[in-house]
Amino acid sequence: MSFEELKNISLFKNMSDDIFQIVAPLVGEENFKAGQVIFKEGSSADRLFIIKNGEAEIRKVIAKEEGRYKLIAVLVKGGFFGEMAIFLDQPRSAEAVAKTDATLLTISKKDFSDLFNSSPAAAFKIMEFFTSVIMDRLRNTTNELVTIYETGRLVSAARSVSELSDIVMEKAFGAIEPEAGLFIIWNTFNREFEVYGQKGFDLGIGADLPESDPLVKWLVENGEPFLSFDLKNDNRISISEESIYSGSSMLASPFFSHDSLSGFIILLNRTRQNAFSYEHMILLSAISGYVSVAFDNLQYMQEAIDRSRLSRAKATIQ
Repeated sequence: MSFEELKNISLFKNMSDDIFQIVAPLVGEENFKAGQVIFKEGSSADRLFIIKNGEAEIRKVIAKEEGRYKLIAVLVKGGFFGEMAIFLDQPRSAEAVAKTDATLLTISKKDFSDLFNSSPAAAFKIMEFFTSVIMDRLRNTTNELVTIYETGRLVSAARSVSELSDIVMEKAFGAIEPEAGLFIIWNTFNREFEVYGQKGFDLGIGADLPESDPLVKWLVENGEPFLSFDLKNDNRISISEESIYSGSSMLASPFFSHDSLSGFIILLNRTRQNAFSYEHMILLSAISGYVSVAFDNLQYMQEAIDRSRLSRAKATIQ
């Protein structure tokens, strides 16, 4: 990799030329295929990684035998991970997997240690960069945790679907800042997805989306969040200009009841591409998880009310 290419990576962009000349020869390069494990949770940590091209997932193992993981982050070009390897003598705390074919730059722990001895100024420059980014990550994580906690607390106390919808819309808009959003629930009787909450739309009360809707079909078939940076050119679904959610960027997250899709949240930016990030997707997925639990609780409450009414009706007849 040429020095010119390396200078375009965020880690090296603001380095002075003299420090850059010292650090650049330490940078290695590795290629990974989509789905290939970069490192496993618990493995020894001997180098950090910087994404030159492609994307990488960071995830925690929940049930290895069942292939269940908790997605922590998705990193793109310029992002880095495994940086604690050069600071601490500890095993990897999570697993990293190439989401797409990826080219990664590396700096080994040994080379970084040697750099401290030979050129402390260069080593401190790298540490300064990592410290700044890590602090930003911690601030963002704190804000996201507050949003998730507050949403969970409020939705658990919701006493109706409309109240649940209002809470979710308020929290999602506050944290992710879309231009428009929908809260949609599956109607078992009509066998259609009905709009229960909306912002930035002008749909009538009880508006519905048929199962043939391209986004609905995708969510039903895949059962996972949908994130589009450029909706107009996204070949996963075909959105016409007349569609109610035509726009530039979209984020949608399903929620479930008894392992069946019971609804989803749609966030839309009509004017700007790349309006939503993988971090937004993970945050909305966490909110959807709370919605699933709250939705189940509301159903149990309604069933209890119906049983009570039925018992009173029977007693009256007798």
